Amino acid sequence: MAGNRDGWWLAAVISPLVLLGGWMLWPDSPEPAPSWASSDDSGRPTQTIASQWQEPDTNLASPQGTGVADSQPSADDAEAPDAEISLDRLQHALANIGIDENGDLVLDEIALASLRQAFRGLENAGPETLNELKLYVEAGLAGETGSQAARILGDYINYRKALAAAEADWGKLDDLGPRQKLERAIDLRRQHMDPLAASQLFAGEDAHQRYLIAMEEVRADPDLTGEQRQQALTRLREDLHSGALLVDGKGTDAVEKLRSERQKWESMGLSDETQDYLKQQTLGLVAARDLAGTDTQDWQNRYDQFSQQRNTILNAGLTEDEKARQVESLMATYFTEEEVEAASNWLPEYLKTELSD
Repeated sequence: MAGNRDGWWLAAVISPLVLLGGWMLWPDSPEPAPSWASSDDSGRPTQTIASQWQEPDTNLASPQGTGVADSQPSADDAEAPDAEISLDRLQHALANIGIDENGDLVLDEIALASLRQAFRGLENAGPETLNELKLYVEAGLAGETGSQAARILGDYINYRKALAAAEADWGKLDDLGPRQKLERAIDLRRQHMDPLAASQLFAGEDAHQRYLIAMEEVRADPDLTGEQRQQALTRLREDLHSGALLVDGKGTDAVEKLRSERQKWESMGLSDETQDYLKQQTLGLVAARDLAGTDTQDWQNRYDQFSQQRNTILNAGLTEDEKARQVESLMATYFTEEEVEAASNWLPEYLKTELSD
């Protein structure tokens, strides 16, 4: 039931129209393929919801008083406001979501595409029906896996409904551009979903959104010369490719400095693996600042001190493994437990391993 994961990735990541209603930005030339959007399936989970699903022994399949059906509704029924919800359709939509070795859902682009497919059949579901569907999902998957799946499903549907209502209001604001809409959508998402879970689901799509928006801004800037515009566009493509746009770097220069720091790490003779780890650590800390709602100036002061001591460790005459161990320990000195956890978990494991130049 795993399906074609690459096709799901493209549908999930490069479809801005699905995210924010009617506004859509596309570059004139094909987008660069980010290194973290690898077509290699080796790091992805082998277990899915489909492989662990056990048909619940419930009466939810009865349409009497539940609004839930156990078979695919007809086209006419699907268009009706009170259309019955097909349990088969829901189960099929969620089937490809991965499950890791700990029984946790893998919240990646596959999961996002799956939730979108589920929402298409559930957007008219009322609170009672949605609660029954969540119980059905929870009963079909054992333990915490079922609880996670039910919670994520409910949170995502509530977010999408809130987004639709918000977009109606945003359309009345003439001065609200694509960047502001994206920021508002992210804020709204975190009101209805766990912020860390939302980051894992949407990080890749948000990166593409930031790339497309920034590219249009560069092209429309009348103060740039042709050469300056080309340099800015090249830099944006590099930032997308490297993963720098996976996080919101507004208010910090940490992401901006990554390019020069990477050159410094290379001159030290650090391996590509260690350099990738350091880059992921930096991006994770920026993501944690955003997810935890940390005061920007306070975080920047702590990060500057952390960065200085990290450089001291990296320049010391230690083995590479010992440098990595000390740098990892250093995080706990300058960042809260919540920030360290978010920095470690803001992306699925397979993206962490693929995030390299």
